[in-house]
Amino acid sequence: MTKFFNKLFSLYLLLPTAVVLFWVFVPFVRNLFVSNTELLDNRPLNEKPEKLTRNFAKEFEAYYNDTFADRKKMIKKLTKLRIKWGLDSGATINGKDGWLFYDSGKLPDGYTLIDYFGKIQFSDAELKQMAEGLQKAKAYYKKRGIEYYLVVAPNKEGMYSEYMPDRLQAERVSEKSRTDVAIEYLQKHTDVNIINFRDVLDDAKNKYGINLYYPKDSHWNEVGAYLAFTDLASLMRKQGIRNVPVKGLRKNMISEDGYYVTDLNKLDQNMDVRYKVDYLSGKEGKLSLQEDNGYFAVYENSKAPVKKTVFMIRDSFGLALIPYFDKTFAKNIFAHNKYNKRQELDRLVAEYKPDIMVDEVVERYFDRLLKYNELYGE
Repeated sequence: MTKFFNKLFSLYLLLPTAVVLFWVFVPFVRNLFVSNTELLDNRPLNEKPEKLTRNFAKEFEAYYNDTFADRKKMIKKLTKLRIKWGLDSGATINGKDGWLFYDSGKLPDGYTLIDYFGKIQFSDAELKQMAEGLQKAKAYYKKRGIEYYLVVAPNKEGMYSEYMPDRLQAERVSEKSRTDVAIEYLQKHTDVNIINFRDVLDDAKNKYGINLYYPKDSHWNEVGAYLAFTDLASLMRKQGIRNVPVKGLRKNMISEDGYYVTDLNKLDQNMDVRYKVDYLSGKEGKLSLQEDNGYFAVYENSKAPVKKTVFMIRDSFGLALIPYFDKTFAKNIFAHNKYNKRQELDRLVAEYKPDIMVDEVVERYFDRLLKYNELYGE
């Protein structure tokens, strides 16, 4: 009888190991037959590396982490358990009053907590490198008769820091992020059109009785995006781009427009109110081209007040800006940041001949500007 219980106890000790092996090897075996094709976050899947380079192992690991079989199902199950137990859900931080935040470092996908804590700043060398890269970007577009704008959307973690968990608030050393400091430097040391949307959003945060970001999503909502758009439109008008409507936001312009399925813990019950802003209603254009699963799109609008073509390189924050650009400009080309490569830029600029280039970047991706020296070098 004692031997029986010893064997039973041994099996009990082996159970956790068996569970771990199951979750490790089942997806691996299933990958021989099927693979994941969808993410729970707004970015393209990492592609399978085709060339054997020194970074091959790292690139293949990123590809496998995105595409292993049943990834979406496993993440959803883990998310439900973590919510039930009151734990942070993978890349999601459970904040106060039901607010959710994005810990992009766990994917990795940007630097939300580095930006939030304010402990790390860009070095002087990095700031100088960004300034040189931005000047090259402006020169690249100016040579082709294009006005260049760099616009930056702030992270939700900094905009609504009061809802972050107390344990994280205690670690924050400054309300000014490294991106805020970098933008101030770049505004002083370059002649590039740069807008930090944090300023206009901070001013309007408590003005309308409506959140400017989705509580359960990592992005701004339609109201926050509209305030950002009017900030950019105001600068364009000052610089002589005529007929750009600048319609200040009033509360009676805002209405509810259904519900939005959020990107943090994508569960059926995880939804936020979507809003509609009454801006140039009835002047919508049409989607004339959409490729690459929506990562590239062209809108044309003969009713638009500004008879110019806009080319926007965007990340996921740029999606909420599209309706306002569509109603304002005669033609808009929206390309995801994955197109922000010299060969693609040369091709698209030559094909569409834009009058205005809007380079939209969310705060957590701001370090991408370190690549602009190489991207725009002749």
